[in-house]
Amino acid sequence: MKIDSVITSPINNINDPNTKKDNPSFAELLAKSLNEVNNLQITADNAIKEIATGKMDNIQDAVMAIEKADISMRLLLEVKNKAVQAYNQIMNMQV
Repeated sequence: MKIDSVITSPINNINDPNTKKDNPSFAELLAKSLNEVNNLQITADNAIKEIATGKMDNIQDAVMAIEKADISMRLLLEVKNKAVQAYNQIMNMQV
């Protein structure tokens, strides 16, 4: 394998206008992530309701759904905190 092909491939892809269309924007990624977190929260809420009503026999599945929702929410909050922190640093820059 040539080293030249490894080095030039990513550089050529950056300048290729066809690859830029396939990449989603930050806003699209953020909206997709928010929808995924929301769906996980809804799934966890449904699992809690099923446990409370006795419809769910396997509590492990409910615990996994709740933990997935909890971890995804924590990650979302950390991303939000980092974005706010970056915004504050930009606003405090002197020009």
